Amino acid sequence: MSLLSLFKSKSPHGEEPGIFKGLWRRSDLVAFPMGDHSHVIHRRHGAPKVFPSFAVDFALGCVRFETLATHLDAHADHFSLNRSQVDTLQAALPALIEAGALVSEQNVRKQCAAGSPGDAARIGLIGFPTGGNRVAFVERALKSFSANAEAYGREVDFLVADSSGDPAQRDAFRASIAALRAGHKGAIFYAGDEEKRRFAKALIKESGCPPDAVEFALFDPLQTGFACGANRNALLLHEAGRAFCSVDDDVICRMAAPPKSLKAGLSLFSSCDPYSRWLFDSRESACQFADWMDADFLAAHEKLLGRGPGAFSLEALNLRQANDEILRRIEGGGSRVRATFTGHIGDPGIPTSVYYLFFDGENRRRLTETEAHYRSVFSSRSVLSVMPDHALGDASVSPGMAMGLDHRELLPPFFPVLHAEDFIYGATLWQGCRGALLGHLPLAILHEPAAGKSILLPSDLNGQRRAVVFEFAHILRRLILSFNPGAEEEAEVRLPALGRYLRDFSSLPVRDFEDALGRHVLEHESAKVFFLENELNADLDTPDFWRRDVEAYLAHVRDAVQHEDYDIPFDLKKAHPPAANRRLMRELIGRFGQLLEEWPAMVKAARSLQQRERYF
Repeated sequence: MSLLSLFKSKSPHGEEPGIFKGLWRRSDLVAFPMGDHSHVIHRRHGAPKVFPSFAVDFALGCVRFETLATHLDAHADHFSLNRSQVDTLQAALPALIEAGALVSEQNVRKQCAAGSPGDAARIGLIGFPTGGNRVAFVERALKSFSANAEAYGREVDFLVADSSGDPAQRDAFRASIAALRAGHKGAIFYAGDEEKRRFAKALIKESGCPPDAVEFALFDPLQTGFACGANRNALLLHEAGRAFCSVDDDVICRMAAPPKSLKAGLSLFSSCDPYSRWLFDSRESACQFADWMDADFLAAHEKLLGRGPGAFSLEALNLRQANDEILRRIEGGGSRVRATFTGHIGDPGIPTSVYYLFFDGENRRRLTETEAHYRSVFSSRSVLSVMPDHALGDASVSPGMAMGLDHRELLPPFFPVLHAEDFIYGATLWQGCRGALLGHLPLAILHEPAAGKSILLPSDLNGQRRAVVFEFAHILRRLILSFNPGAEEEAEVRLPALGRYLRDFSSLPVRDFEDALGRHVLEHESAKVFFLENELNADLDTPDFWRRDVEAYLAHVRDAVQHEDYDIPFDLKKAHPPAANRRLMRELIGRFGQLLEEWPAMVKAARSLQQRERYF
């Protein structure tokens, strides 16, 4: 008989005692030794309480919402407790609950229900960041989203934000948009270099912001070669005071529902990747698998955007992936969804399939079902990534292929240059806007870039192609999440404070900056290595071919961190030697810090300007 059975036998018919019913986890607390086999626990609100150390150890181990019986059983098995010890621990539970050391799902439901329902957003514009020889992609996207809007009786405006450096490419966009306007009910605006330069000049004058801050917000002054984030900033400034959608130019408005095996509802999550993922050996296989659906694209975003937890039915609320990050924000009150995201079907939009090695749970099981399937999908760039249900989360994931943004109140800017600006944005939004939640929709949108795009395979890594961190975005995101904002401060205060934090980091003496940067890289990689080694030890059912690939990757990382360029992200290595790249990273961090400091003034000025004149 298990200790779980012993616990359940304490009440008639195998039921848990009334106070213990439902799901429980530890609350947001810290504990400190107090001598004599005791610990003091401290929560953000209320006086500290002293408990026996064995009781505090149990509470700290309740990291997921489970029944108390399940928690007791796991704790007893882990520490080899006998029946008498379990009885003593069980007797301490009411006092732990009364002190707030444990929180129930019912408490969280009540906090959600008590929260503001928010103010549902109405979306009237879709923006497409683009640049270069992309006219055909933008035409395809515009036509598909226009057809979707017309099918559901909506009139929507479009804005094409273009970073093309070649005047001929900009002229081609203008000609294409002029032709498309004839068949579209709403307006189609265009923001190329000339239009943005005129706007930037007016913005500098209206806001009083330094010209180099405005330049970094809207252009690519450091010549990195990719400025999607700058185009998204043009959208944010154009739509200051309104809600809108930003969609990648190679997305088509064709949507798929989650597989019917996934249960619909509403979930809270934090510090995890909750998306369900399938990998395919070809685009055709992915599209055949998809459960295509007809849906109003904008209405899907409007279902969550601007709303607070109190707006939703909470009977089927799933809390099993919720931890301190999201629960702390829900408990604080006033939280609402400031950005919404879809999944995607087709190209994953990532630089390397090494990321697949980090799949866990059902995602890993599907990936490793057979070795033939496993080997065939790493280079195919064909995926279905979809949220099983509507979800409210933290900054863990923020896939930006098709996102909704509620800019009726101040939102942060995007990091203007390089790839994975959406990954940075989730962290900036979470840190910069008090009460912000990130909403995720249970649908996947079709992502179809040009054919022939390559992806870095795990087998491509070697002594000449060393990769520790794959993208600079991971470093900047880590820095942003290391900032500790004031809990009660609004975005107008938090964003400049975050900016000063980044500027201070970039202003360290050169050797101090490089040492601090190196420590962040090593801490980042150490956490990844710890995760994979723990999975190797815990998941003994996963096939050997996965285990061999993981072990080979870990060996590569252990070698790569010992080389002089260990701190240079893979996406920067081709452009410059290590010393120049460190100077570039230093300037990028400082420039983004300055942009965050000036951003509230830019947004205020943009709202004033748009009342007097249209620039795009």
